[in-house]
Amino acid sequence: MTAAEKRAWKEFAAEMSWLNSSHRVLLRLACLWTARMEDPKAEFGVSATQALSSILSKLGATPVDESKVSHGGDEDDQGEEFFGGPGSGRPH
Repeated sequence: MTAAEKRAWKEFAAEMSWLNSSHRVLLRLACLWTARMEDPKAEFGVSATQALSSILSKLGATPVDESKVSHGGDEDDQGEEFFGGPGSGRPH
């Protein structure tokens, strides 16, 4: 991942505490599109905007979609160190 994509990953992980390892592919796509959106040299048209919006919706990252996300649960998931879960050293 590029530096811009890694920054987006950290921001998304901090803002969406419900993410777990099953979200990694969608999250990586969201990071890719977010980095492109922030790149002044990259073209970011309507289709890219729609793609990012769809991905964010699937991740529960919009106000409407977040209301559908379960924020609780004691499920132990491998890969939680990337998403702020138990053992990550970050609050969850």
